[in-house]
Amino acid sequence: MRSVHPIRIVARLRPPLPGELCDSSLDIENPTPPTQNQSQQYISIKNPRDSSQVFKFQFNSCYGADSTQNHIFSNEVRYLIDIIFQGMLATVFAYGVTSSGKTHTMQGTADDPGIIPRAVEEVLQHKSQLPSSASAQVAMSYMEIYKDEVYDLLTQRENSPKLSVRENSAGEVFVANLSSRKIDDISDFETIYFEASKRRSVASTNLNRVSSRSHAILTLTIKVSLENKTLTGKLNLVDLAGSENNKITGNDPTRMAESSAINKSLSVLGQVVHALNQGASRIPYRDSKLTRLLQDALGGSSLGLLICNISPAAKFRQDTLNTLNFAVRTKNIQNKVVVHEKENVASQQTNTNVSTPRKSSIFSPDAQRKRAANHPKHSNDSKLPQPHTHLESFPPSERYLMMSEDEINKRIARAVDAEVTRRLAEERAKFGSQLGPVTDTPHSMVASSAHTPIDGEVQHREEPLESRTQQSGSECRLADMSPLSRKRTGRAYVALARAQTEKNNLQNALELYRKAEAYVPGNVKLKERWILFVVHVFMHMTFSDAKC
Repeated sequence: MRSVHPIRIVARLRPPLPGELCDSSLDIENPTPPTQNQSQQYISIKNPRDSSQVFKFQFNSCYGADSTQNHIFSNEVRYLIDIIFQGMLATVFAYGVTSSGKTHTMQGTADDPGIIPRAVEEVLQHKSQLPSSASAQVAMSYMEIYKDEVYDLLTQRENSPKLSVRENSAGEVFVANLSSRKIDDISDFETIYFEASKRRSVASTNLNRVSSRSHAILTLTIKVSLENKTLTGKLNLVDLAGSENNKITGNDPTRMAESSAINKSLSVLGQVVHALNQGASRIPYRDSKLTRLLQDALGGSSLGLLICNISPAAKFRQDTLNTLNFAVRTKNIQNKVVVHEKENVASQQTNTNVSTPRKSSIFSPDAQRKRAANHPKHSNDSKLPQPHTHLESFPPSERYLMMSEDEINKRIARAVDAEVTRRLAEERAKFGSQLGPVTDTPHSMVASSAHTPIDGEVQHREEPLESRTQQSGSECRLADMSPLSRKRTGRAYVALARAQTEKNNLQNALELYRKAEAYVPGNVKLKERWILFVVHVFMHMTFSDAKC
C-alpha cells in the first residue's frame, strides 16, 4: 500500500557564538516544547531590505536556541526507527548556511551526541527487542560528495576512487562499489564512524574553524527476517554543506572552488524543489550528484524530514531568509511511501492456494511520531505491526514492483500458455485436421517475424512523442521526466501499438510496445496488453499456415 506524506519541516535556531553580533530581527513564536508539538509555531524575520516589513514562516516544529540534542531526536527522529523496521525508507537532512549548526545537529560531540549516533543506538536497541520469531541485520555505509564527486568514507582516501551513481532496473539510484559495514553493537559503530569522519573534507574559514567542504550521507540498512518474509528499511542521515558567500568567508582559490561546487549543488537542489512544486515534466535530478542521491527523498518513496538550521547573526539575515523560503517550498513536496518486502520461498509455496489473503493495517507515521515522543524508551512488549501476508494482498499495480524480472516473466509465460491453449482448443474445433502441429513458441514467433519498415502514418503520429523527450535538448533523459509524463507517453505508444496490431503490422506493433515498456516498466496493464499481443501473433501465424 502506498501512503502519501509531505516532507516534514523543522527549524532549529542555534545560540549566538562568542563575539557574534545579533539583533532582534529574528524571533520564534511558541517554540516547540521538549515533549510535544504545538500548532501556530512561527519564525518571524525582518526583511533585510526593509526592517518595517516582517515575514512569518510556519513549520511543523520550531526550536529555539535553548533546545537540546535530545529534544530534536526524541520529538523528530525516534519515531522513524519504528518506520524503517517496517521495511520503509526515511531521510533526514540538515540544511542551512555555513556555521548554522548543521554538523552539530547531525553529528554532535562525544559529550553531546547528535542525530547520527543517537539513531544508531536506537536502532540497535530496537533490534534487541524484536520478538524471538524475528531477527535483524544492521549495516552502515558512509559517503561524501566533494566537488560533485562521490567518495567512500569507509575506505582510505588514497584507496578511494571516484564512485559512479547508477540506476538499477527497478529505477532505484545507488552508488556503485560503495562499501558497507555490519554493525552489531555501538562500539562497532563508534570505531568505524570516528575513523570515517576524520576522512571527510573540512577546512577553516573566517566563519567556521572546521567547515564542512562536502555533503555527507550516512545510510543505515536494516533487514528484518520474519517467518514468511524479509523487510528491508533504510535511514539516510544527510549533513549538507552550507551555502557560502565568499566575500564573508575569506576563501582562498582552493576554498572558492569548493564553495562554487557546494553552491551549485544546493542551487540544483532548489531547482528540483521548484520543478516538483510546478509539476514540471522534467525534474533536474541528474544535474547534480547530490540531487540524484536525494531523489528518493524528493518526490520519491522515502519519508522526509528537513531540519533547517538557522543562525541568529545579523550578517546572515539574508541567508536565513533564503533558508526559510527554501523550507516553505520543500514542505509542499509529496512522497509516496512504500513497504520494501520480499516473501520467503517457503512462504510462497505454502500460501499458493490461499484465496483470501489478509490485508495489512494502515500506516500512520504521524501517530507513530507522537507515540515515540511521548514514550522515549521502548517497552519490552514492543512488537512489529502485522505486515502484508501475501503478495496478492497488494493491488496488481504494486505486485510487479515487488517481484523480480524472472518472476514477472514466468507469470507472463504461464498466462500466455493458458491463453494459447484456450484459443487453440476453440480454433481446432473449427479447422479440425487442417491445423498441423505447432513447433514454435509465441515468443520465438514474435522474434522471427519479418521486419517491415514503419509506415508513414505511424511515423507521423510517433514524431510528437519522440520530440517530447528531446524538447530540452540532449540532456533531457527518460529518468528526468515526471511520473505523469512517463505514463502519458507510454500510453500513447500503447495506442499506436494496438492500432498496428489490428492491421497485422506485427513488427511495427512489437517495436512500439517495447518503447512503451521503457516509459512504464512493470505496469500491469501494459503486461496484459503484451500477453494479448503475443497470443495474437501466435494465433495469426499458426492459423495463417493452416489456411495455406
